[in-house]
Amino acid sequence: MRNKTRIIPLIIAVSLSLLLAACGGGGSAGDKGIKKLTIGLIPIVDVAPVYVGIQQGFFREEGIELDPVLAAGGAAIVPAVTSDSYQIGFSNNVSLIIGVSKGLPLQLVSPGVGISPENRSSNPAAGYCSVVTADSAIQNAADLQGRTVAVNTLNNIGDVTIKAALQSEGIDPSTVKFTELAFPDMPAAVEQRRVDAAWACEPFVTQLLDRGARPVLDNYDKTDPNLSVASYFASKQWATKNPETLAAFKRAMHKSMVYATQNPDAVRNVLTQYTSIDAATAARIGLPAFPETFNESSLDKLIQYSQEQGLLGGPVTVQQLVGK
Repeated sequence: MRNKTRIIPLIIAVSLSLLLAACGGGGSAGDKGIKKLTIGLIPIVDVAPVYVGIQQGFFREEGIELDPVLAAGGAAIVPAVTSDSYQIGFSNNVSLIIGVSKGLPLQLVSPGVGISPENRSSNPAAGYCSVVTADSAIQNAADLQGRTVAVNTLNNIGDVTIKAALQSEGIDPSTVKFTELAFPDMPAAVEQRRVDAAWACEPFVTQLLDRGARPVLDNYDKTDPNLSVASYFASKQWATKNPETLAAFKRAMHKSMVYATQNPDAVRNVLTQYTSIDAATAARIGLPAFPETFNESSLDKLIQYSQEQGLLGGPVTVQQLVGK
């Protein structure tokens, strides 16, 4: 595990017809019937259960040799999955909803990361939240009106849920300006007042709080206290052609999620092996929830909010997403 997973930024521009034609390779068979699968991940806390599961041998027990490949984000992972370069990928659910609405052949196969009342009560800033400097005039969500908020990607789960949360508070989301900024750049941007607030993730939330920043909006909790944030997914063609391998992956992933939930120290210990988070920071940051099942009602809310915000190319149902 100390050999860091390779990071491959991908830029793939392929027509949908070519994507469809390319699917279905199914990974490769290794020694003694072991199935080799490539999984596209992002180097963030959220995917720690995959690495924990590999360490614990859960995938090997199911006849799978899992090869994690780190990419810059879902924009690289989605086309790699649809072209069968990766058999499994990880992405936030809004991106997957938008992709399916525009005709991409994607299917959610396992819960990835979420929030829960328990995980929020132990650390309200765990995972993601909107923060401001200690001396900011912004005291609550209403004060965000007329302000600029940084998110890592526009038209994504960040600004979609922030807008939904603002609306639930009776605030017109159109009064807030969103700007795109990479997570690592957010602490400096907030401190230098280049933005009024930032929707940050760990370890950047902890870094900001250490410097006196204050959380002003937990948009995930306002959207749904048990929000399904991200998922592992496959192409529909690969899932259809490889039902036994998919079922084995799901079983191993379920074991990994349960183990990660029950053993937070194992999660913290593995973070230094695939992220830039040092051990001291890993010991302190807030951890998200690792759900064992999809929260379908929260997925339905994300579909609704994405539709209301004009992001969908066509109708989408939860049944489409999870392959029911």
